[in-house]
Amino acid sequence: MKFPRLLNLSCLIFALLPEMQSIGAEPRSLIDGCTLELVASEPALVTPIGIAFDNQGRLLIVESHTHQRSEDYEGPATDRLRMLSDSDGDGHLDQWQTFADGFRHAMNVAARADNAVYLVTRSDVHLLRDTDGDGIADVNDRIVKLETDIDYPHNALSGIYIAGDSLYLGVGENFGGDYELVGSDGRRIKNTGGVGTIYKCKLDGSRLTRWAEGFWNPFSLCVADGDLFCVDNDPDASPPCRLINVLPTGDYGFRFEYGRAGVHPLQAWNGELPGTLPMVCGTGEAPTAILFHRGYLWVTSWGDHRIERYELKPEKDGGYAVEQKIVVQGDADFRPTGMAISPDGSLYFADWVDRSYPVHGKGRLWRLELPPEMQTEFKSLENPRGAVAPNLSSLHSKRWNRSVPKDALPRFLLDALATGDPQQRLFAVRWIAEEHLTELLPELERLQNETPPSQRYYLALLAAIDWLNREPKQRGRDIADELLFQEVANPSRSAESRALALSLLSPDDQKLTLKELREFLGSDSVPLRLAAIRSLADRSNSDRFPVLEEVVRDSSQPVVIRAEALVGLAANFDKYHNLFETFTDGEEPLLQGEAKRILRLNGLGPLHSEEKPAAGDLQAWSDLLAEPGNAESGRRLFHSPVGPQCSACHRHSGRGGNVGPDLSQIGSQISRERVITSILDPSREIAPHFLPWILVTDDGQTFVGLRLPKGGDDGLEPYADTAGKTFVLPSESIAHREPATSSIMPAGLDKNLSIQDLRDLVTFLMEDKKGN
Repeated sequence: MKFPRLLNLSCLIFALLPEMQSIGAEPRSLIDGCTLELVASEPALVTPIGIAFDNQGRLLIVESHTHQRSEDYEGPATDRLRMLSDSDGDGHLDQWQTFADGFRHAMNVAARADNAVYLVTRSDVHLLRDTDGDGIADVNDRIVKLETDIDYPHNALSGIYIAGDSLYLGVGENFGGDYELVGSDGRRIKNTGGVGTIYKCKLDGSRLTRWAEGFWNPFSLCVADGDLFCVDNDPDASPPCRLINVLPTGDYGFRFEYGRAGVHPLQAWNGELPGTLPMVCGTGEAPTAILFHRGYLWVTSWGDHRIERYELKPEKDGGYAVEQKIVVQGDADFRPTGMAISPDGSLYFADWVDRSYPVHGKGRLWRLELPPEMQTEFKSLENPRGAVAPNLSSLHSKRWNRSVPKDALPRFLLDALATGDPQQRLFAVRWIAEEHLTELLPELERLQNETPPSQRYYLALLAAIDWLNREPKQRGRDIADELLFQEVANPSRSAESRALALSLLSPDDQKLTLKELREFLGSDSVPLRLAAIRSLADRSNSDRFPVLEEVVRDSSQPVVIRAEALVGLAANFDKYHNLFETFTDGEEPLLQGEAKRILRLNGLGPLHSEEKPAAGDLQAWSDLLAEPGNAESGRRLFHSPVGPQCSACHRHSGRGGNVGPDLSQIGSQISRERVITSILDPSREIAPHFLPWILVTDDGQTFVGLRLPKGGDDGLEPYADTAGKTFVLPSESIAHREPATSSIMPAGLDKNLSIQDLRDLVTFLMEDKKGN
């Protein structure tokens, strides 16, 4: 939501500006008591990735020379595992040697208590031993291998963690290619569909088994008090990247075969589909390491040039409350990769330096000394979520264990489609699509004739039918709009079905014309008219305004349609303010109320002289707003182009922006009190991936913005400002970046909205799909 300018952020900017502009480009600690020092740089080491300390305090560093290597690259022919040790016992690492080499596309390293070392490449896991103590590995056993036709340098084997007598191994989506993972005992596990997966095996690579799936690229793993965590390294068009609490048999929703963008309706990124699990929270772009130290989880963000610290506190719902701190922040030439805990408790992290993927001959190694008081208590979840809800446990078990014979699977899933439980039906729909069971296509098409229980169900059903109707191939980022427009334009569909599709279709979809919207406004179906007028109001083309005015003046239209049109005209207030004045004395109470509110929120109507509690007195506000409001009035206020302008940043029921979190299900996710708190005191609790940034460019300009989702790293960073508008900065132009302490959503809404406005808004947000 937005309304007044962010005065608190503005004050912070000007207070920090002199200090910020004087700071150089080197990475710096943002927390008092932390000391950052450069340990080494090229030519001593170049393009480092994973790092680990062994039991003798020697630091092992994966040095890449093969990652997208150019023909004129002058480095060694193969990747090396470098070793940095203390030669004279003075506590400083000062002696370099090569522990092992001869690798291609090396990624990560882990050291056992007996100083045996695991080296992970994209295609295998090596167990290295130095049997004569000369600091050079003389035994190299290949204990796990990945067999595939794909030769992309990463997104396959990468993550590794030693947990007692077992190994956890992370394998990415392998660029969508099929593969078989083969253990040391010959056991083979086949993977299709580009499903990132975490495996578990014994220390010698035997007894390989699937542990969890649905990742993009679980590049790094760690265990905290028995709980497994990972960072998912790439989200493409579905940021943020994910910090995940990995549960056995858990499905985290991503399948590369549906499209790398991650926006296909059959993909889930945060537990949106039945049978999938949510992330703990989002992280910075391209996390490449996670470790557990002093009660915190620590993460390196390659794309956002920083070291992050996460404090997790168990919540009653089986998840974690999270507090994120940016501990180290650098500029575009700070690209932290691997991270390790030294024997003295400090953190070491490697630095790729340049955003270039091909190896480039640069590299750095840093040490971060932490103050003694920087520690917290980590508590595991007392009542952790299961891999699925109880109503899906039987289906999930059979799918995970692949226990239904192939020839019996269609009949089994047909029975699942016939159940009265919509979650079970949707689980079955996803399973049918995964197995490409085209013989069940008529049954899915039959489900289209029923009223869908949710928008998510509806989109997933459309996507599954589309998937079965064509040769499987990746679809583009506009897959949802493509499917929805087909439904909108299909005259054989019921008016209610077309209304639902139109309500979810992007209002600026190029195929949706003004002529079609006019036709829908003449429909006998009020739901279709309502979807059309809302779509028209949300369009960005100025040609919408004359049509909206026609509808407002058309007394034959239902008053609810005219009210939506009136709110849409508020986007051109200067031109239509006389029209609003006209309706303040009208006979229709609904139109009169909306017109008065629009004028008031533009400063031209009388302000409410109401006695209100202090913004910080949340109990008093909770009592005051306990009286139910009008949900439809709250909906119009939420989507209004004047006032709080919630939909500039937030989506609800398919409408609105993508800057902030989707609020469609907020009423079933958090309490009424927390909804009120988030409106009146938005900075009290900010999710890590919605933290705004104060940015100072090299020419002295200052910006405040929330980093927007964007796949890849092309040197440009998109942000949204306090008005929800986007701006883009070249990474190299940002001389300083500082995390803001205030939400990008402004405080002070209580000063500009009436008590009734707030009641209506809260009632709308708390309303469930049944209207309760």
